[in-house]
Amino acid sequence: MPPHTEIPGTASLAGAVETRDLAQLVDEAPWSTYQKWLLGCFALVFAVDGLANQSLGIALPALIADWGGARAAFAPVAASNLAGVALGSILGGLIGDRIGRRWALISAIFLFGLMTAAGGLTHSVTQLILVRFIDGVGIGAAIPNGAALISEFTPASRRGRAIAIGMVFIPIGGILAGMLGAGVLQMLGWQAMFFISGALPMLLALAFIRFLPESPGFLLRAGRPEVVARVLGRCGIQLDARQVYSTPPGHASLAGPLGTLLAPAFRRQTLLLWGGFFTCLMASYTIFSWVPTMLHTLGFDLTLTSLGITTFHIGGAVGALFSGVLVDRKGFSSAHMTLAAAAAVVAMVMAVMLHQNITIALLVLPMILTLGFCMAGLHNTLYTLAAETYPTAARATGVGTASATGRLGAVLSSYTGVISLDIGGSGAFFGVIAILLALCGLAGLAARKHTAPGPIATA
Repeated sequence: MPPHTEIPGTASLAGAVETRDLAQLVDEAPWSTYQKWLLGCFALVFAVDGLANQSLGIALPALIADWGGARAAFAPVAASNLAGVALGSILGGLIGDRIGRRWALISAIFLFGLMTAAGGLTHSVTQLILVRFIDGVGIGAAIPNGAALISEFTPASRRGRAIAIGMVFIPIGGILAGMLGAGVLQMLGWQAMFFISGALPMLLALAFIRFLPESPGFLLRAGRPEVVARVLGRCGIQLDARQVYSTPPGHASLAGPLGTLLAPAFRRQTLLLWGGFFTCLMASYTIFSWVPTMLHTLGFDLTLTSLGITTFHIGGAVGALFSGVLVDRKGFSSAHMTLAAAAAVVAMVMAVMLHQNITIALLVLPMILTLGFCMAGLHNTLYTLAAETYPTAARATGVGTASATGRLGAVLSSYTGVISLDIGGSGAFFGVIAILLALCGLAGLAARKHTAPGPIATA
């Protein structure tokens, strides 16, 4: 590959040419209306992602009533979906770095939309397991490519809040699934829930074929500088014919995207990121899965147990947005470690309080709200760092593998919650959460400033 990829019209004499980093050009430009509109498009991706993901949980009670059988018989369905998300996160990242984020994202959206709709045609648990596994692959593949595109189209000073805005639409999609289920299940049945939840992503994927642009950095690496100029022109960024533009340095051309993650230049950041995602999602899914049960064992009625997990999600929505502003103002390391420390302290206070049988709802619920606020913020700071750590050639793979590592932690959370509750009750439950959150804070050490030594070759 040539040392520089030239934009048409660039000066031909090497001595008359100035080399500029394309990513730096985006970072230094104002956040244009077109870039904000693109963020809205990517937010829709995360919304339909959340809608498709939550459609099973919403439809499951009606489905069980229709098919009969015990709830335990459907546990492999949820497990297969989670396994598919983990696999899809890795595959989606690899495909996005190889063929481009645009087509990888469009394909992922259409796949999970099609498979969600196909759930309405299943007639057995075995069929549903297969369909939801493939569905999970599509859901997982969409996340790293969406995060990579947000990162590559957003100036550095606004990147944290942009990723936070995109990610907060995943729980919003879950809320939409609940609203859809409330209106559809009684009138049209669980099949219609799957059909509608799948049709919306497919329509979005078809619309994206028409107007979604490719990442400028990927286009430059692919040797399509004329398209780079056109895409950046829509963002209000004009390229100078007297300059040569290049992407940040990377090692993917030699080792491949996966090899880049563990190359000496990135190994420390990668391992810290994987540890952060693993502990963050293990803690989060432990709460998702077991807090209602834990509250019920403390004597809370069903209304309050539902309010407990709802409170956690409300705190999460606010915390997700707050974390983006915090990252942009204070930097990743300070924002992440502050949120991790606050969350660990709150969890430990809850552990001590519940161990001493202090179970007043007016104390417990605000603390659960605070936990949701901090933990959603941690989730978003991790995605922000993952999107910024790696070069263009390995960015989607880096985000995808980190997300997949987190899903492994989510799978293990099934055991974390029940074992801690059985051994030490609610106090031990939140004690484990506190330890996981403290360990998650170590990912703040992964932040570093990337500098480019001299002229940059296209990766």
